[in-house]
Amino acid sequence: MNYDNAPFDESEYDDRLTRVRKSMAAAGLDAIFVTDPSNQAWLTGYDGLSF
Repeated sequence: MNYDNAPFDESEYDDRLTRVRKSMAAAGLDAIFVTDPSNQAWLTGYDGLSF
């Protein structure tokens, strides 16, 4: 990921991924499908400007 234009720094991104992965492991999930734009924005920093 290019962090030059990201809404948060690399350490915040890594922290979010770690938190999601821990929650997934606790729930016994191998994968998730993130469909809500606000959740996609929180997880990735990508804002599709659709909401």
